[in-house]
Amino acid sequence: MPLFKRKPFDLAKPPEDLEPSELVYQVRFTKEIFRDYQYPKLKEYLNRINLYRQRVWMCKSTGKSNLTYEEAMVTEKNAIQKVQQLPNDLVAPALRIIQFSKNQSTTLLTKALVVILIRLPLPSFLACILRLLI
Repeated sequence: MPLFKRKPFDLAKPPEDLEPSELVYQVRFTKEIFRDYQYPKLKEYLNRINLYRQRVWMCKSTGKSNLTYEEAMVTEKNAIQKVQQLPNDLVAPALRIIQFSKNQSTTLLTKALVVILIRLPLPSFLACILRLLI
């Protein structure tokens, strides 16, 4: 779920007394339902759409900011797919290094790469890197 100004954002709850045959307006990418497009409720629906189009969203997984809601969702989905492609041989050593570290991310990355290079034979390491880049 994308973050709004670095904080979780609650989606609008659907109306409780909604009839099955009632016409509604739905935000395409959040599946939020709004009952009316007429003046009193118009503000609620259009304000929500305009908020999603603003570049105030942040990807929870990567930390990328200045995204629209849709862009942040796509970025999160791609990041999750990349993480799931990591081989189990690499995950455990990397997590041990990262877990309680207070170092900067560049230092952590260097340490993790050194440990991985030491533990894995070169062909396996290169295969893992290629899988992540593709």
